[in-house]
Amino acid sequence: MDEYYRIPDYPDHLSGATMLARMLDGLGFRFYWATEGLRPEDYKFRPAADVMSIGELTLHVWDLVAWVSASSLEKQYEKPKEGQAARDEALKVIEDLRDTFLAMSDADLTKLRIRDKPFWHIINGPFSDALTHTGQINSFRRLAGNPIAGANVFLGEPPKKKA
Repeated sequence: MDEYYRIPDYPDHLSGATMLARMLDGLGFRFYWATEGLRPEDYKFRPAADVMSIGELTLHVWDLVAWVSASSLEKQYEKPKEGQAARDEALKVIEDLRDTFLAMSDADLTKLRIRDKPFWHIINGPFSDALTHTGQINSFRRLAGNPIAGANVFLGEPPKKKA
């Protein structure tokens, strides 16, 4: 599962679709590295009893992107179990959303709805929420003693290999 090992190249033009795709590239890349190398015990880790575990957060990210797919694009996915399966499936849905949005015109995007709200709510709702939860996964795995490998999220580059 290497879809977001490295952030994809820049789009060749600017449009609503390419902006949305780039947002998904950022989410996919960050989520990939936030969840890369998680151990089974990491998925169970939660810093407090009233907080989602890393595994629950991973599944919630899947829920958010699958919700966009189901409600806006009418494409359904089978819900995975927690853990590695949720991670792999979330990355697949993110990539599928990216590819689907890239094939849309700006006029097509304006027709998208989520909970009977316009397209803009996809960005400030589930996509922003997925980024927030990806950050939580990063923080929680540090607390669990398994920090991320050090990908460069600004440049979209994987961690540098140690010599």
